Amino acid sequence: MGSYRSLGVSFYNSSLQLAEVEHGKKQNITALGEFSTSLAFERIGSSLTPKSPETATLADDLKSAIKEAKADPEMISFALPAPIVFATILPMDAGLGKVDLQGYLQWELSQYFPDAGPKEFVVDSHALPTKTVGVKDSFAAGVHRGTAGFVQEVAADLGLTLHLVDIDQFAAEKTLATNYPQILEHDIVLFGLRGNAIDASVIHEGQMTDYRAYHNSDAKEAIRKYLKYLHDRYASTPAGLLLHGIGVNQELVGTLRDETGIKQTVALNALRQISATDKVAKAYGKDNAKFCAAIGLALRAK
Repeated sequence: MGSYRSLGVSFYNSSLQLAEVEHGKKQNITALGEFSTSLAFERIGSSLTPKSPETATLADDLKSAIKEAKADPEMISFALPAPIVFATILPMDAGLGKVDLQGYLQWELSQYFPDAGPKEFVVDSHALPTKTVGVKDSFAAGVHRGTAGFVQEVAADLGLTLHLVDIDQFAAEKTLATNYPQILEHDIVLFGLRGNAIDASVIHEGQMTDYRAYHNSDAKEAIRKYLKYLHDRYASTPAGLLLHGIGVNQELVGTLRDETGIKQTVALNALRQISATDKVAKAYGKDNAKFCAAIGLALRAK
């Protein structure tokens, strides 16, 4: 197989974060940048469909961004912001068959979205590592079928193959694993900041074992709440805190390090172990936490 280039896209308010990775003998970040868009995806994303006029809006904005970044991808992936998706941890009977599992997930969705029909969401789940017998904690995620169709139509308008659609926080896990392989031997907490929306997840031996989302919250307060929840539930302190997303800065990192006493409290460096072009390294070598989701998607091979 020859080399190919993959583009990852994430969203925040009126901006797009783009990352292009070339896959060949090694992976290399060939383009990185933040660009404006007139689409308020975090606000209206759950109501979009393939026929929405915003399809052309986003496609045009991405065409301009790709041209400006001098990217040349053959496929594209999208990181969806947490406010427009359903994502939670649910206790599930380990003996549930596929049909019963889907029925249970649809019922759970109806509790969160009572006005939505059972077929309006694409849903999936996977069991989390646990020693509990009988009942297993599972991570469940759902996205409006219209939203999934919307990004598929955008990819088609761009003439690109749609590779992946993921949630922002979980797209960033690939960036974490690639850049900090040694830390995955311990329990660490990954925080994703998107303004007043904060995602928090525990990574245990490279796998997510817990997840919470906080909306309309101050970042520091949400992080404190999550760490208290972990202490109360598991009576343990994580070995490290890694932060990614918008608004991650040294002042926040320093405050959290001082408050928690966790020395390994850092802004996730998305270029720590990944090669990049000189242009990318010069522009974003020291400030790249906002691109972790986009880079994580672009890193995932076809």
